[in-house]
Amino acid sequence: MRDMVVLVELNGACCRSMARKLRAEHIYCKILPATATAEEILAQDPLGVLLAGGDTGEPAVFPEGCGWTKTGLPLLAMGDAALGLCLALGGSLTPREDTPRVVQITLSDRHPALFDQVETEERYLAHPRCMVLCEGMEAIVQSPEGVLGLYQRERKLYGMAFQVEQNDPDGVQLLVNFCRGLCGCTPWWSNQAFAERAVEEIRRCVGDGEAVCALSGGVDSGVCALLGNMAIGSRLHCIFVDTGLLRKGEGDRVMSFYKDTVGLNLTRVDAGERFLTALKGVRRAEEKEQIIFRLLNEELEKVVSQLGNVRMLLQGTNYSDTLAAGTLFPLNAPEHGMQVIEPVRELFKDEIRRVGEELGLPPIIIQRQPFPGSGLALRILSDVTEEKLDILREADAIFRGEIEETGQSKRLWQYFATLADNPAEDGRNMVVTLRAVQVCEGSAAMAARLPYDLLEKVVQLIRERVPQVRRVVYDLTPSSNYKAVEWR
Repeated sequence: MRDMVVLVELNGACCRSMARKLRAEHIYCKILPATATAEEILAQDPLGVLLAGGDTGEPAVFPEGCGWTKTGLPLLAMGDAALGLCLALGGSLTPREDTPRVVQITLSDRHPALFDQVETEERYLAHPRCMVLCEGMEAIVQSPEGVLGLYQRERKLYGMAFQVEQNDPDGVQLLVNFCRGLCGCTPWWSNQAFAERAVEEIRRCVGDGEAVCALSGGVDSGVCALLGNMAIGSRLHCIFVDTGLLRKGEGDRVMSFYKDTVGLNLTRVDAGERFLTALKGVRRAEEKEQIIFRLLNEELEKVVSQLGNVRMLLQGTNYSDTLAAGTLFPLNAPEHGMQVIEPVRELFKDEIRRVGEELGLPPIIIQRQPFPGSGLALRILSDVTEEKLDILREADAIFRGEIEETGQSKRLWQYFATLADNPAEDGRNMVVTLRAVQVCEGSAAMAARLPYDLLEKVVQLIRERVPQVRRVVYDLTPSSNYKAVEWR
């Protein structure tokens, strides 16, 4: 069996949080969707199963035929998943409450392997509900209100009606105890271990053949390219399409590091003029994205067709990408008869950055700001021209430079500038909007409270150095989802 556990994603945010906590403890876990069956779980050959539920107080639905309780593996269900487990085993639940509260708990001393070093005597419940157990189930967590944890011996099933809270050492210890004490996992997971396994996997998939990698300059594709280079060397053909929509100096930095310093087999495609022509007069963000994505595909396909018999595509899909939209290929891989390899598909962005550090990526690459595939075209809130691109590049560089110089970047997820028209007769006809956000688990984004003197200095510098700008404003609008941080 593989030294790992499977997480079934019944709640995305909770699942991501649990995965991060386990990997921080060097325990490898693989995330499967809520549609995963027992057969699909067993196909991973894990040592145990975790069901990651939310805290709505509504029991998670166990799909008919899922077989989660019949794998024969130790299983721990948390939160709403535990409530669903109770029902699936024939139990019932007390009515759902809408008033959150902290409840006092007592842990069973009959399960030392699970509760070793777990010292907490209280848990927070957003929507308190207790379990009413039936024959064959044992109460392992009690509260004055009722049962909050169950155990079913025959099938090695555990359920806790509470979640692992933020900054919760007892909750983390509970997860570690389950994985190590009950499942038998060992703490082998590390950045180095991941890199070694990824290199071997790429080498196995490519064999004696060749592969291509679309290199954007970001950390995801950069890590993939380095892993591919370690695996197959010059048989990896990296392609960097310069759309002309990049930030100030970004294209040259990509080439300088990856080609000149690292020595990748890297081709730069200068297609800025073509992209600018295709975007002429286009104002809607969705239409810009469609045009840019189509042209990117075409430029990549040109290079691939010239390479000849290449059957592997190396792609930097990360786990957040799969949650947002599934797999998006930078070119029509199936049409070219190409197999897709996604070495970092199961990693979160912060984990990819740590692997990049392990591989020797410099801070300028590791700390690169998230950047839309459509580049600055998405941040120009009107039609795209060369003049507007130059204005935005300069204003954006000023803002980002001051943020980084003052050390504010350490607490920010994204910070950038956008550009809008403000018709005027004096030549200063542009409005720059500054945006800086903090994000929680890549889901909800809030405007950062930047120091006023910093904002004042940025405004002064932009107005001095970019004469076309009439006004500079700061965007305080929150975003319920991190994908909505960009202006649309």
